[in-house]
Amino acid sequence: MYVPVVNLGGQYNHLICRMLTELGARSELISTSLTLPDLEERGARGLVLGGSPQSMPGDLDKLGNLPHLIGEVKVPVLGICLGHQFLGVYFGGVVQKAERPEFGPARVYVDIQDDIFQGVGCSFVAWLSHNDELVRLPAELEVLAHSRRCRIEAMKHRSRPIYGVQFHPEVVHTQLGALIFKNFLKMC
Repeated sequence: MYVPVVNLGGQYNHLICRMLTELGARSELISTSLTLPDLEERGARGLVLGGSPQSMPGDLDKLGNLPHLIGEVKVPVLGICLGHQFLGVYFGGVVQKAERPEFGPARVYVDIQDDIFQGVGCSFVAWLSHNDELVRLPAELEVLAHSRRCRIEAMKHRSRPIYGVQFHPEVVHTQLGALIFKNFLKMC
């Protein structure tokens, strides 16, 4: 199963590829210039949007073809950190500077045990690294998890297999990160 990672320039994007590979998927970092026909030709069964130090919506123009691609793609999508924020903005949400940025470990509380959080339990410790955060979602997105400092740690689209997480499931500091990726791969 081929599940590429859109390289948005974040320091952990290579760890996402490694995690997916360790879980049995074929993965690689891909450019924001790829198109839907490129992904279909490669046989993509899912798509992960990595993190980045950029900001939303101010750096939206630096994401190449990604806005157009998300509008067309039919495979499951998982946005991580900036990928999460991008998805929120793409669908009409609002990102702003966090009142209290999160760096390091934080407890994430699962509000809805959706597909992505199957078997995770009510809470877990995750690694966070962000100055910005989603503060408002449109009606087509719903909150799946929160932390004490961030109301939208995870979200999903109500009718498409699109998910976003503010935290970093790819690093060893996040408990159950591999399980979250396994759950995503099951959807793929």
